[in-house]
Parts: sequence; C-alpha cells; structure tokens
Amino acid sequence: MKKCVTFLSSVLLSTVLIAPAFAAVDVGDAMKEMGKNYRLVMKDTDAASLKQDLASLRAAAVKAQSGVPGNMQKDAADSANRKTFTAGMKEFIDQVDVASKLADEGKVPEAKAEAAKLKDLMKEYHGKLGV
Repeated sequence: MKKCVTFLSSVLLSTVLIAPAFAAVDVGDAMKEMGKNYRLVMKDTDAASLKQDLASLRAAAVKAQSGVPGNMQKDAADSANRKTFTAGMKEFIDQVDVASKLADEGKVPEAKAEAAKLKDLMKEYHGKLGV
C-alpha cells in the first residue's frame, strides 16, 4: 500500500511540475484563430451568428493576449515590443466588445462596421511590431 501511495504521489507531483510547460499559449495559433474568426464575422448576416463569431474572436484574442509571441520570448516583460503587443491586444479586445454590444442590440450593420475597424488595428500593430 505504501508503494502505491508513494508512486501516486510521485506521478501527481511530476504532473504538477511538468503541466505548466505544456500549458504555454501558442500566440501564433491564437492569431490564426483570430484571423479565421474575423473572416467569419465579416461574412455574417444575422445577429445570432455575428454574436457567436465575435465571442469566438474575443476568446481567441484573450488567449493570444495571455501568451508571449515567439519573437518576443527573450524580451524583458517591460520592453517596448511587449508593451506594444499588450496595448494592441487590449485595444483589439475593446473594439470587439464595442462590436459585440451592437450585435447584442441586433444592430448588425453597425456591429460589422465596428468590426471592420479591427482590420485597421491588426495592420497598425503588426506594422509597429514588424510581423
């Protein structure tokens, strides 16, 4: 019985220590997901699908925001690039929230107009970060 408990404790401890290494967010994958969701948002014609796709877009953006892009892994947390990335993701998420509020109100054309501004944000921050 003691061997079993010792073995289970070892497995549990190694899982707790190793799991964070596998939990790292792949910002590149999250960005690809954002692009896919953005294209869906811009094709939507009804409030229900627009709300759903905006929610998916926001979730992907939050996921990307929680990670560090590969080209910034070695940068200090307070570096200019990391601050620019964080500011850009916050601005992006805030703009998704503006579009989502309009979609919740059933204002599809207005929501899509606000969502279209996301492309300008993407271009702006990709330019600032050289990606």
